[in-house]
Amino acid sequence: MSMTPLSRWARSRRAFAATAALAAGLAVGGVVTASPASAGTNCAGGYHCVFWSSFSSARHSYFNSDSNFTNDTFNDTTYGSSGSGTTVNDNAWSASNSSTGGYYSRYYLDINYGGGMLFCVKPGSQVEELSAALSASSLSLTTSNPGGCY
Repeated sequence: MSMTPLSRWARSRRAFAATAALAAGLAVGGVVTASPASAGTNCAGGYHCVFWSSFSSARHSYFNSDSNFTNDTFNDTTYGSSGSGTTVNDNAWSASNSSTGGYYSRYYLDINYGGGMLFCVKPGSQVEELSAALSASSLSLTTSNPGGCY
């Protein structure tokens, strides 16, 4: 049985189709395996941020949970300098969550996650000038929604 060789155009068309199918498969695979990225206001990707007052004031960024805000200060003045150098403990009015791993930010009344949860912020969300935030003394991250999150 003799096979007729394919023309150059037919070979190019087949190569293009195979390449396109491979690229589409990789794109779909990338979407399925990528971590959810959520951006909150004025907070870098992967971080959970608190602000001295509004999102236009000094901030402090957390990458992990922090059981004690008493040794933290509002040290980043990228979006505003009001409150710069002030201790974070009992002085945060606003919070933003830019989790890249789907973490919820849970803020507690006392250090070491005591006194009960004051509020939480969903990935990609934020809350500005919240009076309950003013009393925050610790932050715990969780992948499960504790409910009632902003």
